[in-house]
Amino acid sequence: MSTNIEDCRKNEKSEKHKYWETHVAAWEQSGINQSEYCRSQGLSVKIFGYWKRKLKDKESDLTFVPVSIKPAQNIANKPIACLRLIIGSDYSVEISDGFNTDTLRRLLNTLGQRI
Repeated sequence: MSTNIEDCRKNEKSEKHKYWETHVAAWEQSGINQSEYCRSQGLSVKIFGYWKRKLKDKESDLTFVPVSIKPAQNIANKPIACLRLIIGSDYSVEISDGFNTDTLRRLLNTLGQRI
């Protein structure tokens, strides 16, 4: 007997979720603010806000973004660092032959302002 009650509750939740998912989606597409949408649909703003948050919490926080993958560089082609500057535990700068002194000076000034 308890199984039937649980099934009814699950079905009821499913219907509520669908109902509010439909309204939240329609509101997002409407381009009007939440209060106006609720007023036009005869919905409680507080209950709408509750369901909007509840449904948002169920959504995944994952976002997929396109990335481009560069071919791996041959380590033999990588310039060997002549100097490694370590500043605290946050910064490490490798300086190779032919570095630009103005760029290094600006980098060190910037890092000096953050420390």
